[in-house]
Amino acid sequence: MPKKELMKKFPSLKVVITTSNERHYKEDIEGLKRLKINIANRFSAGMAALDYLKFNLTHMVFSDIELSDMSILTFLRKVRREIKNYLVPVIVISSNSEEGFVLDVIAAGCAGFIIRPYEVTTLLDYILYVLEQRRFLEIEEELINDANRKIAAGNFEEAIEELSEIAEERGEDEADSYFEMGTEYLLKKKYNLAIMAFNKALKINNVLVKCYTGLAEAYKGKGDLEKYKYYLQKAADEYARRDNFDEVKELFIKILKTDPNAPNPYNTLGIRFRKMGKYNLAIDAYKQALKLNPRDENIHYNMAKALYFSNRYRTALKFLRNALRINPDFSEARMMEEVILKELGEV
Repeated sequence: MPKKELMKKFPSLKVVITTSNERHYKEDIEGLKRLKINIANRFSAGMAALDYLKFNLTHMVFSDIELSDMSILTFLRKVRREIKNYLVPVIVISSNSEEGFVLDVIAAGCAGFIIRPYEVTTLLDYILYVLEQRRFLEIEEELINDANRKIAAGNFEEAIEELSEIAEERGEDEADSYFEMGTEYLLKKKYNLAIMAFNKALKINNVLVKCYTGLAEAYKGKGDLEKYKYYLQKAADEYARRDNFDEVKELFIKILKTDPNAPNPYNTLGIRFRKMGKYNLAIDAYKQALKLNPRDENIHYNMAKALYFSNRYRTALKFLRNALRINPDFSEARMMEEVILKELGEV
């Protein structure tokens, strides 16, 4: 949508400011007024803002890093975890631009990061970005709302058709690809692009949750309890993926902060998840690691171990043999190959 069309929406936006610093509040409200944006509310305390967000539609929050009752990182995590019905974008305005802090804010779930002092054009860019993101999925959201109205009216078949089409078009792989893009931007220190990619992944995930929940209700209305349970599980899986996105992002950033020169942080991430018993997350991390270093026999070996612990012996064997092709003297891989062949009864 053209910039002028998006700006026409400014007077109707519901925007909240959170800060306990009066000088910063005056700076921020002055910039927003110049853009003809009215402030729905201002809070000094994060908890008061959180209570408001739970019960009031808010298009975006501009949050200073100074709050009277909690850190900005705690506030961001609470918004992310407690506002489940819709995603509230929180744009952080910060006087601290130290790299480690910026990474922490990204890990906590911000929708944008502005460094003080800033120009009003910077504020404008972020508002347009949030509106563009809303437009990114607003057609799907309207179709989902329409399908829910059809469910309420008993038109289950039409609702199922509409919701299935949206879920198929978006697909779970699209959210994953944006999330992977976000981690790649972090490696390149392109932090604002990383934030954008992570937020797109979450928005797609949110649409899929709504689709699967609606499909469950439609099939329940039809009396098909098998499909009802199936789509309830799909919705639950998407909620779990959202938590996985958060967990992977936070661990990935910890690795980058601990060792910014790590040769392959995805490999380190995979090792951590494998040791935690989260084998599917470890496998996903190793896949990314192999994109960076496809000729690293250790990553192939690590992938094999995660697959082995997931009882996927045949696939584990394939990665072990990849490791041995790269390094025929890899004794640990040779020993593990023998163990798996015994498990398969092929020795």
